[in-house]
Amino acid sequence: MMFAENLSAFLTHPVTATVLLVVGIIGIALELLFFSSGLLALAGVAGFGLYFLGFYLAGFAGFGDLAVFGIGLILLILELVVPSFGILSVLGAICLFGGVLMASSNPKEAALMLGIALLIAIVVIVYAIKTFKHRGVWNRFILKEQLTTDKGFTSSPDRMYLTGLTGEAVTPLRPAGTAIIQGERIDVVTNGSFISAGREVIVVEVEGARVVVKEKDSKLS
Repeated sequence: MMFAENLSAFLTHPVTATVLLVVGIIGIALELLFFSSGLLALAGVAGFGLYFLGFYLAGFAGFGDLAVFGIGLILLILELVVPSFGILSVLGAICLFGGVLMASSNPKEAALMLGIALLIAIVVIVYAIKTFKHRGVWNRFILKEQLTTDKGFTSSPDRMYLTGLTGEAVTPLRPAGTAIIQGERIDVVTNGSFISAGREVIVVEVEGARVVVKEKDSKLS
């Protein structure tokens, strides 16, 4: 009995209770942001659990308080699987903090401890987001890999190799049309001049998917 009383006095001390709230808030918030396989959530639940245990042993926290807190946890968990645009998170946080205030022997003191814990938690959470931003939940909704050519991505076929090659216009180029270059049908364009079908052309410029040609005997560049 003496042990329970001492434990209760320790856990309900304002400093201890505030630390437990900080651990609880940070643990659950970071779990939602970074998905640490449940480790941070476990730490958060342990922090809140010890907070409630202290006031339960002191005779203040009851089943109703724990039920409100439990509903808050469930809502936060549902936020991970149900697209509620943050509504479940807000309701869950309200229930969590409501349970914390209801369990305390002095709601005003509990509100003060909760406020201090929130401020400390916000600082830690902001620091964690800046430090581990590459691991956050938001990365699930953005394209993380750069689409660069060295990784095999191209916005259009690379046809720079065509520069300087000759071919034959298979359709009139007015100025766009089709030419056969090294046995391949290529969509080409001139710099504005007209080239009849069957004329020999040379590739003078390649810019992305745009292949510019001129008549081989033409002085026009």
